Amino acid sequence: MQQHRLYKRFAILTIALLALALSGAVLAQMGQQRGAQQPGALEQEFLQLQERLQRAQQRAMENNPALQEQADAMEDLVTDKMREAGYDPGAIMETLLAAQGQVQDERLSDAQRREILESREVREAQQQLQEAQQAVLQDPEVVEAQRSFEEDMMDAMRREEPETDRMIERLQEIQREAQRGMR
Repeated sequence: MQQHRLYKRFAILTIALLALALSGAVLAQMGQQRGAQQPGALEQEFLQLQERLQRAQQRAMENNPALQEQADAMEDLVTDKMREAGYDPGAIMETLLAAQGQVQDERLSDAQRREILESREVREAQQQLQEAQQAVLQDPEVVEAQRSFEEDMMDAMRREEPETDRMIERLQEIQREAQRGMR
């Protein structure tokens, strides 16, 4: 049971890291365009849309037990495929979750947080995670499970938040605007 919770956190952390990387890159691009001013209207809109989509996704999972079961089955499939590819997802996650717990300590300075995140151990775990993800994302069984889950998740999100498609399109527009501004 402890290991199951660890893998669930693994999936949540992976999704969160991807979302954070995307939003961080977009927000950094927008911030560089304006200098170090207060967040602009575009950045605020981006964050609001992202928050609404995250709430819709959370409600979709809470209100659809079958979707949760599908997510659990996909997690199991991905971790099994990672093991088959020679990776130890449990050890990778233990390292990343320990680092995550450390950087959340409010007593740490930004320099101390950066030191933790840039440590050799964390960089190696991130590299292994990326390699493991790349290995399993090529597997046809994983590709099909992911496609099916994404379709079912989007359908459930649309039921929770009818504006889901419009919000995603707007997020993509903001991202394109930010990228154009960087050129």
